[in-house]
Formats: sequence, structure tokens, C-alpha cells
Amino acid sequence: MPLYENKSLAPAPEPKLDPSKHGKKQIWVIPYSDEVFVNYRDYLNRIAFYNKSQWQCAVTGRQGLTYEEAIENEKKHREQLKKFPRGLKRQILQMVQFSTDRLDVLANQIFDKYNEEFTIGEYVTIKNEREGKKRHVFITFLKLKGKIVDVKTSAAPAEVTKGKGSKTRKSVLTAQTTVYRVQMLDKQGNSVQQVAKNGSHKYLIRTFNGGENLSRNKLSFNKTLIRLFIKQSTTKDTYLHAPWIVKDDLAKKYKVTTKLPDDLKKAKDEAREKSRKRKGKATQGGPSKKAKINKGANTRARSDGAQKGNKKGSTSRGKRAPASKKQTTKVATSKEQAKKLAEKKRQKEREKKKREAERKKEKERKAKEREVQKRLKAEQKKAKYPTEDLDVPLDKNLLPKRPHMVLDFKIPQKYIGTFLMTWNFFTVFGKSLGISFLTLDDLELSFYHNIIQPRCTLVIEMHAALLNAIIRDRLHSKSKKRQSTPRVAPALRDQINGSDYMDIDDRKSVLASRDVLERFAKTWDKRVIPPKDSRKGWECVLIGCLYQMGTYETIPNVDRILSHLAPVDSANASEEDFEGYFSTLEVADKLQIMEFLINIVAKTAPIHEHIEDCVNKQTELNKEKNEIVKEKKQIANSLAEIAKANFTVSRGKGKDRSDPTNGEESIVSRKRKLEEEEIALQKREENIEKEKRRYALPRTNPMGRDRFHNKYYYFDEIGLVVNERYGAGRILVQSPRSRELADVLTEAGRQKYNKRRKIEESFGPEEAQWGYYEDPEQVDDLLKWFNEKGQREVSLKKEVIYRLSEIKSGMVKRMQDIVASRKSAEVRRSRRTQATKALLSQQPYMKWFNKLAK
Repeated sequence: MPLYENKSLAPAPEPKLDPSKHGKKQIWVIPYSDEVFVNYRDYLNRIAFYNKSQWQCAVTGRQGLTYEEAIENEKKHREQLKKFPRGLKRQILQMVQFSTDRLDVLANQIFDKYNEEFTIGEYVTIKNEREGKKRHVFITFLKLKGKIVDVKTSAAPAEVTKGKGSKTRKSVLTAQTTVYRVQMLDKQGNSVQQVAKNGSHKYLIRTFNGGENLSRNKLSFNKTLIRLFIKQSTTKDTYLHAPWIVKDDLAKKYKVTTKLPDDLKKAKDEAREKSRKRKGKATQGGPSKKAKINKGANTRARSDGAQKGNKKGSTSRGKRAPASKKQTTKVATSKEQAKKLAEKKRQKEREKKKREAERKKEKERKAKEREVQKRLKAEQKKAKYPTEDLDVPLDKNLLPKRPHMVLDFKIPQKYIGTFLMTWNFFTVFGKSLGISFLTLDDLELSFYHNIIQPRCTLVIEMHAALLNAIIRDRLHSKSKKRQSTPRVAPALRDQINGSDYMDIDDRKSVLASRDVLERFAKTWDKRVIPPKDSRKGWECVLIGCLYQMGTYETIPNVDRILSHLAPVDSANASEEDFEGYFSTLEVADKLQIMEFLINIVAKTAPIHEHIEDCVNKQTELNKEKNEIVKEKKQIANSLAEIAKANFTVSRGKGKDRSDPTNGEESIVSRKRKLEEEEIALQKREENIEKEKRRYALPRTNPMGRDRFHNKYYYFDEIGLVVNERYGAGRILVQSPRSRELADVLTEAGRQKYNKRRKIEESFGPEEAQWGYYEDPEQVDDLLKWFNEKGQREVSLKKEVIYRLSEIKSGMVKRMQDIVASRKSAEVRRSRRTQATKALLSQQPYMKWFNKLAK
């Protein structure tokens, strides 16, 4: 029951009514207090009294409530206390009994001690249950539920050594371990059964050593509930440092000792004695301070006068006057009393000065605290979020460090940008070039294919598609002038001229190499490479294209590449030999060639036509979306009008009951139709957004940047060619270059940047380093690391959350494909009958087939 001025109020007396006399008498009832009134004025006075904001909740002690609010607050917290673990009540009450700590300190101690201790009959959740235990296998966390059926504690001896050398001592300690037996439950809360070998059914019970892998519902055991439980179960006296005492009925129920310790009993008696003395002085109305002072002064005056009289008598008579024993004792007692009074007065003055000094210090301290709080509040008001990410202080509620990324690209870090650009170009313009979808993993492995047999179809088709696009564009523009003179690299030119001491055979071989390059440069663009015969001769076309169109700006290592593709002894080489020369190129050289070809193809007519088609399609989709927005506004207005009409019909129905319900039925049917149309328009709008992403150009825009200016990319499965199981299947992260940081950071900002980066992330020494996240759980941790108070990270987090479902599904599908390919490779490897080349031909990138070959 709520308290008024810290006291419970008795309800109003129930009126005694005789049904025979007062059968039709009107009464008034207060529903939340169940009080009945016969007099209306008494009822109003009681309601006004209950509406005062002076009531207190008896459970939580919250003040400033009305009677009804206090009752609701009590019901709410009593319902919460029903969920409190029953098995822990006895231990907690024993810990609380006779404790003198504050309530919050006591609640923290109890929570820290029993947070991972569970009791029989308690429902728990099992943590860290995983599917799949192999490395590089996708792992999912399972949330299993159970009920504790048995708890056992055992003590195990453990030796501890102390000291060094000969003074080493061994001591034996006992470490307690708790074993929990948990009955597994399904989603509906029923006990899970398992079938034994003999066909019988038994309950599935699991055993856990300690409570690390178990957790309870936070709503059933937290610090707030602990405080409520202590308040409801205990009493506390009003004097300083009074102990918590468990109520008698609960102490008997849970067998808690009720005998107060001697030191607490002594403190209690002293406190009661002090309060009794204060009350006694207040009731008796003893003499005031002024009276005591006057009394002391009079006694001193009398004693001084007596002494003076004695002195005068002795001088006049020449002899000391004799005094009786009674007079001497009175003088002695008066002197002692005067000394005691003077000492008490000085002591009181000292205590008074001490108290005044303490009050002054306390006032100064509180004034300083108020100034600090005001300054902090002013700073908080000035700081408007979101702000610059590096100015946001570290938040203890967020992850302290960014989740660790995967950095094991097979491609060198220097060329990962070129590698990603190549894959993105083929996924966007693959349909125009005649290339089917290829995964990022297959493309990465294809650059490391360095043997002739078996041939890599993916490598051949990529180069053939790019070369054919260049050849078609050159054949289409025959009327235009073009540079047909072959370019000779300086390194090769030195070899062609030769030195004075060069042998005749060496000169002939150099001239033979020049003849091969010039022959390929004259014939490479005469016709496209046909798909028949597995694109036979495509290497010769590539050599001619590089020799004629390559420059130092487009291919920095063009001399070394040409000398490797057409060595001096290649005059009589076959097409297979040239294919072998290409396959043994370094990965960096292959990527330079691919970048050179893509830059040329990007200027051809098919690519421009594809871009124009995408722009036109985007314009059409935007128009359609605008129309849908207009229709949705009209539907919203119509629904608002229907709501008003329905309201007027319902109000008019009570006035005229003879009206038919046809109007109301027509309103309901029209409302249903409009709602169905609104749902259909919403679905169409979502499809339009997906369609817009299919035709979006460019697709290389990052999702955003974090506080350290790292860029985050995700290439999804939505696109003209990418419309497969998944896109990149991972979130790619690129660290900023030093030039970029120089443009956005000052010297002070750079120091803050380096300091924060050492604390929160470790990226690596290389500049513009790439990494990626491939696990959905890492994405969740990444979202916990982002701080929404920062300008960059708030937009980045919104974008990641918006695309979270497709990011996780793409990651899962990619990991499933990797696992399937590894399992098939392990099965083939166990047969031990196939050669290495046969095993290589079964790799995923070797199984790629071009469905759009031209």
C-alpha cells in the first residue's frame, strides 16, 4: 500500500447499508482503492487527496507520486520480483543480514558474486554453441534453452608455490568447481528427448563445468531487482550506520540468523541513548546557555569575594584567620567547578570553531562541484552531435578495438586496386563484351595459373573478349587515321642496333625477335579471334597489340613484358610456345596488361552504348518512382477521408438506428481496396530500387568512411551480369593514402589520428593496404565498433544496416561454395590415382565456362 508521509494510510470505513432500506441509494466507488462512499462530498475530498503528488511507493521508495501512480508502480515492481531466482534468496538474505553497507554497494556486491551462479529449476540460455568446427568453415551461433535440474559443487586441491630458491614453500589450496546438469528445451519450452540405441526415449541432459557457458534472462536478475528485493525483505533503523535486518517471517523461512552481533548491538544502544538524551533535554526544558554562564560567573564572584575577605582579615590582624573544615571544602569544590566549567566552555568553543571550519570546507567543495557540473553541462550543450569523428571521445559501451580483418590476399597489396577494378569492369560490362559472371576468388586464382596444360579458359576468354572489342572498334573506324607504325621499346632498340663487339649469331637472333614483333603488329587487328579451336593464336594478337599501342605511360614495364613474351629465340616458335611465355609472366605484369586493355576498351563504342542504355533506364525508373509517390499520396489522402467518414457514420448511428449499414460496408470495402493498392505500390517501389541498382553506374562508390578515413566497399549480386548467387561476398576495406590524410588533417589532427589509431586498430605498415571481412559475426562486431556520434560513421553505419541482409547472405553463400569445393578436393585427393594436372583441372576457376562467348 502507498505511503503518505512515510506512513500507510488506513482506508475509509466501509458504509453499512441495509438492502431493505437503502436498496436504491446511490453510492460512489474509487476503483484503484476499492473504497465506497455514500456522501458525494466525501468521495470528492478523497479523490482530491489521492491526486496529490505526495504519495510514496512502498516497494521502491519513489516519492512525488499520486496514489494511483504509486499503486501501479508497486504492482509493476512486485511482478518483476516474482521472476527473481528463488534459489538465490536464502544466500542473498544471509549476505544482507546485519550488513552496514549502502544499498547500491550491497547490490553491486551481490550481483558480482551470484551473476554466474544458478539454482535448480532456473531457466538458462546456453552460450557459445557453434555449428562446424573446421577452419575456414562458416560458423553459426545457436541459442539453446534449458532448465537446471541438478547442481553439484566439488573441491579440488591445487598446489601454489611461493618464494624463490631454497625458501620456496608449497601450499595446498582448494578450488571449488560447480557442475550444472541442464535439461535441454525446444523453442516451445518442452523437454527435448533423444532416442537411445535400444529404441527407448530419454530426456536430453547436458553437463556444464561452471556457469561461463550459461546465462540467465537479464530481466530476472539485475541490480534493480536486487535493490527491490532487499528493500522488500529487510528493515533498517534510522540512526547512522544502522544494519540491514531481514524481516522475521523471511528469516524463519530461509533460516537466517537473527541474533545481533555484539558490536552492532553496542552501536545500537549508544545511538538510542543519544536520542533519548536529546529527547529528554527537549522535553524537560533545561536551563539555557545564558543562565549557565551567569551561574558560573556568580559562583566565581562569590569565591573571589571570599578569598579577598580572607586576605584583608589576615593583613589587618597580622595572623591567618582560622577556617573550619566545611568552609575549606566548599572553597575547594567551588574552584574545581569553576575550572571544569571554564574547560567545558573552551572545549565547546573549540568544537564550534572546528564545525564551522568543516562547514566552510564543505561549502567550498560543493561550490567547486557545482561549477564543474555547470562547465560540463555547458560543454555538452556546445558539443552538437554528430561531429568530427576523431573529436568524439571513446565510448566504453562500444567495442574498444575494430574487429580484426583478413589481409591474406594472394594478389600483392600494390595491385589489389587494379585487381578489383578488373573484376568490377567484367561484372558491369560483361554482357556487352561477351563474358559470363566470374567470382572474385576465381579471378584471383586465374592470375596465378602458370602452366600450359591444362589450359585456363577464364584467362583465355577474358583476354580474347578485350582484344576482340578493340579489334571491332578499329575495324569500324577504318576511315579514321591511326598510327600503324610499330613502336620499338628503347631496351629492344639497343639490342637491335647492337654493340661493336656483338657476335653475328646474336645480331641475327635480335633481328629475328624484331621481325616477330613487327609481323604480329601488322596482322593482329585484321580479324577478331573466333571462339572455335579454343581461341587459338590469341597470344600473338596480344603481343601485336602491346607492341603497337603500348607506351611507358600505359604500361611502365612494357620493355620487360615484350622481351618475355617474344624472346630473341622466338623466330621459329609455335603458338603453344607463345602461350607458355604468357603463362610464366609475373602476376604484376599480367595485371598491368589487363589494366592497359581495359583502359582502351572503356573508350570503345559498345561500352558507351551500354552506359547510355543504363542512363536511359535509370531515367525511366525515376519517372515511374515519381508516379508511384504521387499515387501513394492520393491513397493516403483517401484513407484519411475514409477515416473521417467512418467516424461521422459511427457517431450518427446512435442517433438514428433505422439507417441501413450499406454505407458503412461500402466504406470498409473501399478502405480494403485502397490498402491493397498501397501494399502493391510499396512492393513495386522496392523492385524499382533494385532495378535502379542493376543499372547504377559506376558501381565502385564506397559505402562510406570510418573515423580513420578507411573506405568500405561491398559489391552486391544485383547487376546486369552480377545477377548470380552473390557478388564479392565480403566487405572490402582500404586504408587512406598519405596524400589523402594530408588534405583532410592538420598537424594536430594528424597526431590525434595516430594516437587513436594505435589504440583502436592495427592495420599494417604499408600504405593504401587492403583487407576484408568475410564472416557475418565480424560485421555485427563492426557495427558495435562504429560510433554514431561521428559524422562519417553515422552515415556508414546506416548504409551497412540498410544492406545488412544481402551482405550476410552473400557471405554465407560464398563460404558454402568454398566449403563444397574443398570437400570435393579432399575426396579426389584421397583416391591417390589422379595426377596433379587432373586435380588442378577440378579447381573452381578451371571449371568456369563462358555462356556469352562471341
